[in-house]
Amino acid sequence: MLQDSACDDTVTGLIQRFWSNLVGFVTGSYITRDQCDAAFERMHERDRIGDRLHLFFACIAMLGLAGPVSAVDIAVLPLVVFFLVRVFNTFPIWIHGFGQPVVLVALMLAAWMGVSLLWSSDPRAGLEHISELRWLVFIGFAFPVIEHRKTLIACLCIGFLIANGVQVVDAFDGFGNAWLAERLDHYPNRISGWWQPAVGGSVLVAALGLHLPSAIMGHGKGRVLGLLGTLITIAAIIATGTRGAWIAGAVLIVIASLIAWRVQRLRARTLIIGSAIVCIGIVALVIIKGDAISERIHEARDEITLAMDGEYNTSTGARVSMATQAIKMGSQNAFGGVGAGGFRDWMVERTPAYYDDQAHAHCTPLQLFAELGILGVLLWGLLVVVILVNAWKSVSSDQRGTYLMGPFFGVLGLVLISAFDSVLINVNTAAILGALAMLSPAYFLGMDTARKSNPSEGEEAS
Repeated sequence: MLQDSACDDTVTGLIQRFWSNLVGFVTGSYITRDQCDAAFERMHERDRIGDRLHLFFACIAMLGLAGPVSAVDIAVLPLVVFFLVRVFNTFPIWIHGFGQPVVLVALMLAAWMGVSLLWSSDPRAGLEHISELRWLVFIGFAFPVIEHRKTLIACLCIGFLIANGVQVVDAFDGFGNAWLAERLDHYPNRISGWWQPAVGGSVLVAALGLHLPSAIMGHGKGRVLGLLGTLITIAAIIATGTRGAWIAGAVLIVIASLIAWRVQRLRARTLIIGSAIVCIGIVALVIIKGDAISERIHEARDEITLAMDGEYNTSTGARVSMATQAIKMGSQNAFGGVGAGGFRDWMVERTPAYYDDQAHAHCTPLQLFAELGILGVLLWGLLVVVILVNAWKSVSSDQRGTYLMGPFFGVLGLVLISAFDSVLINVNTAAILGALAMLSPAYFLGMDTARKSNPSEGEEAS
């Protein structure tokens, strides 16, 4: 009995130690706060002009991340170049940036994907998938200006508004400009601007998350801006005709309202006003776009019915087929999947060519399960937890009704849309996820000081 008791104590101790180490890793407790603060102060004293230029290039990058896929990398390139030019003046700040938990998890995921190339049928495609993880190290290049998170968030929102303006141009067929009309034309009744409709719907759910905190939990001018941004983004999501984005967006609004009510202890009047305006806006937009929405819903219903009868030669049917095959891939290769990049070859070999887009499962967890096995799914879960936890704790309770809380809900939006899209593979979604992770560091200059100066942490925010 004594031996059993000692054994139980040992197991309990090991579990507690593992949990403590895991929590410490997720929250970045290993980051030396005083050294990080000193590095920032030294940089500010040494290179004030460099500070301004670095912020300028970071703002350009944030504006461009909501751009067309061909422009996303170009927008970030000046920031990367200037970071390299300034690398000695920012040392050792960038060590703390590239040492953030999100970067370390990204490296773990990249390493496992690299190992899986050994049994992948298409290593070249696998390397392309690995390359998209580069966006998760974006935080290292922008970390020297992380103190300006408000400005960076504002630039990202402006970038999305510019993209919304292009959707308007798309809606009016380029205002008579044949060149524009040709390049913005995608599918009937699907207005997505310079994005592909499915991709546009996905990134716009993240954009919705940026606006929701101010719209539902904010006050004053911040609330007005949040409500305007929310209504514009909802209209943009509906216009894309992306059904997965409609579902994810609706769930995100419900979750935001529940957090405002239960976690933030928001006053009923504040919550009701914000939520009511959002709901009224949704109803008005549904009425305006009623025919297009009804058509997409009926189309989905008919395609699901056909898929149940074994007919997968439709958009929805193809996704059912890909999801089914992804489960088979992971189940038959539970440890390592079929290898990074091997999804398409499996589909081509084992299913008829029902649909052109068979490169991925259109579902992030299933995609990772199929290609990387259970470990890939666990690493995805750890990545999500790291970003969400730090996005939440980096904002004090009295600021959770502002745009500083936007990255948390933006990431939550991408997590929801990951049920319908492979967000780590598509350039636009991966870039936005990387930007939101960058805006959610485990630690930055003055973070602990700001939280200590807010004794009402956890109390009513508004």
